[in-house]
Amino acid sequence: MKPLLTVSLIATTIISTTALAKPVDWTPGIGGDVSFMVGYSKSNSQFNSDNHTTPNLNSSGDDQNKMFVAPIGSLSYTFNDGDKQLYFGTNRSDIALGRFHVDIGYRQKFADSSMLTLSYIPGVLTQKTWQDPYLQDVERSKTKTSINAFSIKLNNIRGSRFSGQVAYGKFSVDHERSGNDPLLSLTVNEQATLNRNANVLYTEASYTKPFSRSLILRTSLNFTNIDAEGNAMRNNMYGVAATIIQLLPQSSFAFTLNYKRALFDLANPVFNKKQQDNKFGAFLAYEYNQPFNWKNWGLVSLVGYNSTQSNINFYDSNEMLVSIGLNYKF
Repeated sequence: MKPLLTVSLIATTIISTTALAKPVDWTPGIGGDVSFMVGYSKSNSQFNSDNHTTPNLNSSGDDQNKMFVAPIGSLSYTFNDGDKQLYFGTNRSDIALGRFHVDIGYRQKFADSSMLTLSYIPGVLTQKTWQDPYLQDVERSKTKTSINAFSIKLNNIRGSRFSGQVAYGKFSVDHERSGNDPLLSLTVNEQATLNRNANVLYTEASYTKPFSRSLILRTSLNFTNIDAEGNAMRNNMYGVAATIIQLLPQSSFAFTLNYKRALFDLANPVFNKKQQDNKFGAFLAYEYNQPFNWKNWGLVSLVGYNSTQSNINFYDSNEMLVSIGLNYKF
């Protein structure tokens, strides 16, 4: 299953590298941005919705290639006093870090330069998965997953370079039938251990270090607890990440590396083994401001790679993405 606030690599196509370095726009009134991206992705995950059948539960899925288009954006309203803001859409700094969600929220900035963000993730963006991913040589039926969550984030705590976030929510699978294949000969209790519906807690602490006005390093530690209804799906995930941001006169780029270690509570009855995953990610994002002297426009691009190496080969996966597009700010 996918951890809270961290979905597939494809979902990170709309980026703003400078969002990590520049403050939120507090100009009173309505503002926002709209982006349109085109790109190419390649994945060999067993959970890729194009891998309809699998002949082997002891390997990753077949390679799947796809072209895509991705329009997205955000809208905000800043009150006249200039220190309070309502917003809806994507959090662009999260996207630049390789994370993606849509939320509605409230921001408040304080005299010490700290900023409080309260938000709700309504689960309007769903992902496809399999009702029973363990079916062999039979076409698997698709279902939808979603996340509903509340988040509280405090940036630049008491004017420092430290920031923190806590989020709690519910991960839901519309039609959960994992382990129902008669060929697996699982008992009712064993099937129940594979239930992916879960309560999810996500926490992160980060530190931003500017080396100069144009070179910035962001480092973070994060922890995710996935309290699934099925014991074999319950896990704790520990992560680290680092982003280097370079601001140039008319452009900027950000390079992010991240690593996560997931440890599961109980042996998966399909494989008779307790799952352990190592997850690696790398993202290179670039933005060029005002191409062709177009005011308020930006040319944006992302190259990314995600890899999951598990002690259960079924969960191994590699994902790659290349995208390019335009962003308009208003």
